[in-house]
Amino acid sequence: MSTRTVFCLLATCLSLAARPWTDEVMYFALTDRFRDGDPSNNTPAGCDPSLFDPAQQDINRYMGGDLRGLETAVADGYFNRLGVTALWLTPVVRNAWRSGYDLGGWKTGYHGYWAQDWLDIDPHLTSANALDGTPYPDGAEGRMRHYRDFVKLAHSKGLRVIQDVVLNHAGPVFFYDANGNGTFDEQTKDEWVQPFKRNGFHANAKWADVTRWNLRKTQPDGPRTLLGAAIPTTGALARLEAYGRKGFSPDSLGKSDGEEIECDFFSLRDFWTAPGGAHFDALVDEFATIYHFYLTTVGVDGLRIDTVKHVHHGFWDAFTERLRKKLGSAAAEKLMFGEVYDGNPAVLGRYTWRADGADRPCLDAVLDFQTCFAAREYLRHPGGGFGHARALEQAVAGRTANGTSGKPNYNPAPGPDGLNAQQKIITFIENHDGLNRFRAEGVTARRHRLAQALVLTLPGIPCLYYGSETALEDRRGKIGHDGETGRMMLFRTRGATTPAEAEASSAFREIAALAALRSKTTALKTGRFVPLWVDSPGGAEDDGIFAFARVGEDRKDTVLVVFNASDRPATTGAGGLGLQLPADLNGGAARLRPIFATGGNAADLPTVPAQGRLLLKIPPQSAAIYQISSSEPPKSDK
Repeated sequence: MSTRTVFCLLATCLSLAARPWTDEVMYFALTDRFRDGDPSNNTPAGCDPSLFDPAQQDINRYMGGDLRGLETAVADGYFNRLGVTALWLTPVVRNAWRSGYDLGGWKTGYHGYWAQDWLDIDPHLTSANALDGTPYPDGAEGRMRHYRDFVKLAHSKGLRVIQDVVLNHAGPVFFYDANGNGTFDEQTKDEWVQPFKRNGFHANAKWADVTRWNLRKTQPDGPRTLLGAAIPTTGALARLEAYGRKGFSPDSLGKSDGEEIECDFFSLRDFWTAPGGAHFDALVDEFATIYHFYLTTVGVDGLRIDTVKHVHHGFWDAFTERLRKKLGSAAAEKLMFGEVYDGNPAVLGRYTWRADGADRPCLDAVLDFQTCFAAREYLRHPGGGFGHARALEQAVAGRTANGTSGKPNYNPAPGPDGLNAQQKIITFIENHDGLNRFRAEGVTARRHRLAQALVLTLPGIPCLYYGSETALEDRRGKIGHDGETGRMMLFRTRGATTPAEAEASSAFREIAALAALRSKTTALKTGRFVPLWVDSPGGAEDDGIFAFARVGEDRKDTVLVVFNASDRPATTGAGGLGLQLPADLNGGAARLRPIFATGGNAADLPTVPAQGRLLLKIPPQSAAIYQISSSEPPKSDK
C-alpha cells in the first residue's frame, strides 16, 4: 500500500470520527437478501444443503446474500451515489442455521438473530479470498479478517458500519429433553418449545449437537485470540445456568408483566439477565468484552441492539456503562441505539434513561416506532387513499416533551459525544420485522417515494431499508397484517434488477437528491421542528396536507416542508384560514424559494412572499421543500 493511500485512509477515518451522528443517513441491509457476491459460501462445509434456495424465492431459507455482495457495492460507490453514509447490517456472528419451531414452523437463521458463536462470523457471509484475491486463513481467523476488511473498505468510502447485536437470547442451541431419553428428537415440538414456567425453570435442558444445522453449545467457551488481539472471554455464554430455561408463552411478546423479559422467544434461548442473579456480572462482562473487540479491533462504529424491552433494564445500565468504560475516549465516536418495539414514547424513551435514576444516558438512542406507526397511518394506504397526519405531528413534536412522570420521555442529558437521545433518535418507516415493507399490496411507487421523503426531512437520524431505493414491492404483504414476506432478495442472481438499473430508477434518484440536500442544509440535519399545518378533518381544499418547518440556528437556514398525501392538488389553507409562518421566521421581506419537489422539478413551483396567509398549492402525492431567503435578487458574480 502506497504512502498516499495510507494517508488518504487515515484522513477518511479522522473525518468519520469528527462527523456527528446527526449527519448520517443510514441504510439497513438484511445481508442475506442484498446480493449473492460469492456463490461458493451458499452451502458452507458441513451445512445441510437444503437450507439454501438457489431460486432465491423462499423467504424461510438462505438466498445467498453475503459480505462480498455488499463489498462490491461499496467498492463501486453505489451507496455514496445514493447518499448513504452509514451501513447497518443484520447480525454477522455465526448462527444456528435451522430451527424446528419459530413462528410456528421450520425456518433458517439467514437473518442472523440466532447466535451460536459471538466471536465467529457466519460462513454463509464470508469468502475464502479478499477482494484482491489474497487468500484468508481457514477458520474463524480468516472469517474475522474478511469482516474487518469489509469495515475498512466501508471506512475508505466514508461509510460508517453499524453492527446489529442480540444480547437477549442465543439461537436454539439446547433442547428440552421432554421424553427424558437424552436425545434431541428433532421432529418433536416439545423438545424445541416448552410452556412458560413463572416459578422455577425446566431442568431438562441439554446442549444440542446437530452439526448440519450448527445447533451446538454456545461459544466462546473461554479466551480467544483473533486478529492479533487477546480477548479475555470467560465462557459465560457456554454455561446452561446462565440461561433462564423457562420456556415460551405464545402471548408473552405483547406482555409487560415481566414474562416478556424471562421467556424464550419460541425456540430461542433466553439469557438470565436479572440484576443480582448469579450470572449477571459474568454475562455483562462477557458481552462488554466481546463488543469492545468489535468496536475497536474490528473497527465497527456503532451497535444496534435487538429486543431491548425483553431484557432487564438494569442489565442495559451495566452493559452500556462497562462498555463505555472499556472504550474510554473512543466512546465519543460510537453509537448504541436500541429496538424497543412499542409505540408509547414513555416506553421507548425509558431505555435512554438509567433504571437507577442517574441522569447520564443508558442507550444513546432508540428507533422511533411511535413516529413510524404514525407516518404509516398517514401515508400507507392503497391507491389514492391517505390518513391523517395529526398523530405524526404529535409524535415528532413530543420527542422533546415531558411524559406523565414530569421528566422528558427521552433523556436530554448529553452522551459521550455531546449529543443527546432526542437528537440521535432514529427515524424510519419500514424494516424487516412484522410491520415490514412500506410498499405492500396496493401502495404505489409514488406513495413509496413520498414516504422516503418524509424519513429524510423529519428530525432524527434517517434510516432507509434495503430496497427502498428501487421502491421494492412486497406483493404478498397486506396492509394491517404483520408478516415477513418483504424479506425479499434485492439483486437476484437471475432475471432481476441490476444495481445499474436501480440507480436509474426514480426512487433512487429522489433519495439521492434529498440526501444531498440534507447534507448541505443544516436545518434538515439538526434544525428545530415547528409544525405549521395539518389538514382539517372533512375539509376539501387542504385534504392530505402536512406542513412543518425545520429551523436552524441561523434563520436563513430555515426550510419549509409540505406534504400532500392526496391524489389531487391540495393547498395549505381552508376557508378563510391559511398557513402563516411565525413572526420569528418570516423575516419581514423574506420569500419562500422552492428547492426540491418529489416527482417533478422544483423550478415548476413559484417563489412566493413569506408573509401573511400562504396558500401553497402542492401537486398530488408529492412533497415540496422551500427555503426562506431574502427578497433581494442574488448578486451577480461578474
